[in-house]
Amino acid sequence: MNNVKLIIGIILSLVIGLFGGYYYGNSQGKKAGLSEGKSTGLTEGILTGRQQVLDEQKKAQEEALKKAQEAANPFSNIEDSANPFKDAYKNPFAQ
Repeated sequence: MNNVKLIIGIILSLVIGLFGGYYYGNSQGKKAGLSEGKSTGLTEGILTGRQQVLDEQKKAQEEALKKAQEAANPFSNIEDSANPFKDAYKNPFAQ
């Protein structure tokens, strides 16, 4: 009878230890996961914000370049009259 109580006590202490270890490990894992997720989220947020700024700068730069190219082309307003042979040849395979 004494051995049965000892075995039940050992099994009960192992089960309690198992649950306690699971709870402690889970709480430590959550802390590490939250801190890692926080740093990853901050990094991704910074990269996303930076990419948006770079996209806006690139778009503004492309628009400025397009305006500069249009201003530099002296034939932009007279494109149709600059080519006297524009309608001289009709491609028979073109639709």
